[in-house]
Amino acid sequence: MITTLFSLSLALAAADNAPVARWDFGTEETVPLATTGSVKRDQAGPRPPEFPDFAADNTAVGVDGGYFVVPDTGRDSEFDFSNGDTITIEAWVNPSTIREGEPRYIIGKGRTESPKFARDNQNWALRVVGAKNEAKLSFLFATKLSSSEAHWHRWDSQLGFPVGTGWHHIAIAYRFGDPKSIRGWVNGDPTQGSWSYGGETTEPPVVDDDEIRIGNGFEGLLDAIAIHRGLLDDKVVASRFHRVGKPRVVKPQPEVMPNLADVPDGRVLVQLSAGLPAHDRWLNEGEPWPTESARWVGDSFLLPRIPLHFDAWGIRDAWNAPVLLRVAGDVELPPGTHRFLMRGRALGRLWINGKVVARTQPITGRPPDGEERIIPIAEPPLAGARVHGYRQQEVFGEATIEPRDSGKSRVVLELVVGGKGHRTETGEVCVAMLAADGKSYNVLVGQAYCLSKNAENRLEPCSTLPLTDAAIEPVLLDMEESLTEFDDRRRRRAAASQDAFWQQRHELARAWVKDNPAPQPPDGLHPIDDFIASKIDRAIAASAGADARQAEHFHGTILPILRENCFRCHGEKDKGGLKLDSREAALKAGDSEIPAVVPGDLEASELIVRIRAGDMPPTEDGLSKQQIELLEQWVKDGAPWPAPPVTESDVMLSPVVGDEAFLRRVYLDTVGVPPTADEARAFLGESPFVPRKEPDGTTQLSRSERRQRLIEELLDDDRFADGWMNFWLDLLAENPTLLNQSMGSTGPFRWFLYDSLRDNKPLDRMVTELIMMRGGAAEGGSAGFGLAAENDSPLAAKAHIVASAFLGIELQCARCHDSPYHSTTQKDLYSLAAMLSRKSVTVPKTSRVPAAFFENQQVRKSLIQVTLAADQSVPS
Repeated sequence: MITTLFSLSLALAAADNAPVARWDFGTEETVPLATTGSVKRDQAGPRPPEFPDFAADNTAVGVDGGYFVVPDTGRDSEFDFSNGDTITIEAWVNPSTIREGEPRYIIGKGRTESPKFARDNQNWALRVVGAKNEAKLSFLFATKLSSSEAHWHRWDSQLGFPVGTGWHHIAIAYRFGDPKSIRGWVNGDPTQGSWSYGGETTEPPVVDDDEIRIGNGFEGLLDAIAIHRGLLDDKVVASRFHRVGKPRVVKPQPEVMPNLADVPDGRVLVQLSAGLPAHDRWLNEGEPWPTESARWVGDSFLLPRIPLHFDAWGIRDAWNAPVLLRVAGDVELPPGTHRFLMRGRALGRLWINGKVVARTQPITGRPPDGEERIIPIAEPPLAGARVHGYRQQEVFGEATIEPRDSGKSRVVLELVVGGKGHRTETGEVCVAMLAADGKSYNVLVGQAYCLSKNAENRLEPCSTLPLTDAAIEPVLLDMEESLTEFDDRRRRRAAASQDAFWQQRHELARAWVKDNPAPQPPDGLHPIDDFIASKIDRAIAASAGADARQAEHFHGTILPILRENCFRCHGEKDKGGLKLDSREAALKAGDSEIPAVVPGDLEASELIVRIRAGDMPPTEDGLSKQQIELLEQWVKDGAPWPAPPVTESDVMLSPVVGDEAFLRRVYLDTVGVPPTADEARAFLGESPFVPRKEPDGTTQLSRSERRQRLIEELLDDDRFADGWMNFWLDLLAENPTLLNQSMGSTGPFRWFLYDSLRDNKPLDRMVTELIMMRGGAAEGGSAGFGLAAENDSPLAAKAHIVASAFLGIELQCARCHDSPYHSTTQKDLYSLAAMLSRKSVTVPKTSRVPAAFFENQQVRKSLIQVTLAADQSVPS
C-alpha cells in the first residue's frame, strides 16, 4: 500500500446544499488519503471550453483497479446514515470501459470484507453499472443480514450515458426508510428507476465504523465527488451540469499509419508507449496517443518479448498497461502481390505503405485459468515452418507493392500489450512474407543481412531469415542478449538517481571508521586469522592448567545435565535473575539473594535444595536419583568448571590446499559451478608460476597472487549472481506463487535480488530497497517480499525473516507470545512489522495462545507469557 496526498475538504453542513465531504483531487494538501492499487493523480478533469464552470487547470484522478480509502471517524460520524437520514451523492465521472451488467463503484461505505466487521455491511454506495453499451446509476445498501439476497437493496436508473464520451455528472438522493424518496440525475436530467434484490424497504441500513472507498473497481477518471446530508432538488442538480457544445458521440479515430520519426536506416525500431485507454479497441476521437516510454533497435520483425519496466529507483515494476507496441522499419520488397503472415497475442494491425494488410483481434474473453481444455499444438502454415506459440493469433493478408514503391517499403506493426486481467506480455511476435516459390515464409528484416555467421565470425550477406526453428532459435538467443543489455542500461541509469544519497551515507561511514580505527593485529596477520589464532591459544592455555580426568568428567557428565535441564531458563535467559551457564554466574545469587552454588556446602546451595524438593526443573519427572547424586558430588568437590580438554593436534590448522582443490572450491563458492576444462587449464598450467603481461613488462606471479587475481576475476564475473541466488532465496524465504496462492507464498522478488547482485549494489542499499518493498510485486520488484499468502499478519512474518537474516535475532515465538528462552517479546516483532508497513499493525486474533492453555498449567507455571492482547494496535 502507498499513501498519497490529495485535497480533502470537510465542512459541517450549514444548509442542505453544503456537502459534509467533498473530494476535488486538486493539488496536494496535508490530509492523507490512502490508496491501494493503480491510481494516478493530476489527470485532466472537466475543463473549459467544454465545461466553463471549471478551472482551466482542473485536475482529476485516474483509477484502474485501485481505490482510495477514507477512514470512518467513529460512531455517529458524518458518514453514517440510518433511517430518517437523507443523503445526496454527486460526482463527475468519465469511465473508460464497462461490461454488460458489471457494477463499478464511485464511492461507498462498508463491504470491504474486513475481518473487523460483519460481511455485507454496505451502509450506502453510488455506482455505475453497464447496460446496453451505456453506464447507468446504481444505488446500493444492505439491511440486517438474511439467509438469501433479500438484505440487499439496489436501485438502477433508466437513464444512462454512453461510455467513452467524456465527462458526465451523476447524482443520487434518498431518505433512508422511505423508498419512494429515491431520485437520480444524469447530466442534470432527472431519471426514474427500479428496485431489485430485496426491493423497496423501510428497514434501516447496516451502520458501523467500516471505511469509505472511492473508485473500487472503477476504470476511468473521477472528479468532484461530494456527499450531502440532505436532499438536493432538480434545480440545484441541473445547475451542476453546464456543457458547451453538442453531446459527444463515441466514434473511432480514422485509421492512419503512424508516422514514426527517427527510424534508423536499415534497422527495425521497436517503440513502446504505455497508457493506452483500453486493451480491446483503438483510440476514439479526442483521445491522444500515449507518448513514447522506451525504444529499442533490432534487425528484424521478430520479437520474443518487450523490454522490462523499472521504477525511479531501477527496481522492476509493472508497465502502465495497456502498452502500445510499434515495430517499424523500411524493408526491401520486390514489386508484385505478396502474402504476409502476422503473429500477435492481442489486438493488432500490420501496415505496409500506409495500408492495413492484416489484423489480430482483441482478447475479450476471460483469461485462461488452467482449467480449460488443452489446446492442441498449432499446425505450421507450411511444412517445415515454425509454429506459433500458445494462444498466439496467426493471421494472413496480401499487399501489392507497386513498381514505384520498389526499393524500400515502410512496414509498421502495431500491437496492444496487456490490460486489465491480462499479463503485459507479447509472446513471440513476427511478420513474415511468403517466398516467391510458395514453399516457405521469411521474416522481414530491416537490411540485407541475416544474423548467421560465416567461418570468419563475420556477418554474412543474405536476403532472408527463414521462419524455421533452425534459423529462428539462434536469432532469439542473440535478441535476448541484446534485450538484457538494454534492460541493464535502463535499470542502472534509473538506479543512478539514488547514487548521491548512498555516496553520502558511505562517506559518513568512512569518516566514522577513520575516527574510530579498528585494533591492528600483531605480526601483520589478517584480522580473521588473528581472531582464530587467539581463540586457539586461549583454549590451549586454559586446557593446559586443567586436570584431564576432572575436565572429561565435568564435560561428559555434569555439563550435559545442566544444559538439558537448566539452561533453557537460566542460560540464554536469566529467569529469576539467575544464570547457570558458567561457574561465575552459578556462584552468584539471583533475585532470591541466595547463591545457587556454594562450593563444598550442599545445604547452602539453592540449586541442590530446589532439586531435592522437586521444584526444579519445573517438569513432572524432575531429575533422576543418579543425576541428583552426581550434582551433589560435584558441589561437594568444590563445583569445579574446568576448560574443555584441548590438545594441539585437536586445533591444528589444515594445510593449504593444492591448486586443483582451490580452483574447484573458489568456483563453487563464487559462481556456483565447477571450472570448465579451458578455465582449469588456464589457471593450472604446467608451472606454479604463470607469466603476466604488465604495462612495464612481463612479471611472474606467485601462487598467492595468482589465487588473489582469480578470486577478483570471479567476483566480477556475471555468474556470481547466479551462484549466490540460492543462498539469498533461502535466507529470505522466497516462495513465489506458481498457480494458486498457498501458505506463505510470496512474489517473485528473486529478480530484485538477482538485479542487485549483478549490479553489485552495496549490501546496505540492497537490504534497504528490499524492506522498502518497491516496484511490482508480480513483476519481480522488492514489493514481492511483502507478500505472505494465507497469513493473518504478513508483515509480522516478514519482520521475523528480517530479524533472523540481518539482526541475528529469533522472533518466531513472538508471533503468539514472548519467547521463553530469549529476551524477545511480542512487542519486538509487531513493532518491526509496523516499521515495515509504515503504519500501526494489529495483533491478529488467530495469532494467540488460547486461554485454556494457561488454565491447564497446574503442575508448573508456564514458561511463556502473552503481553499483547488480540486486536491490540502496535504503533510504527
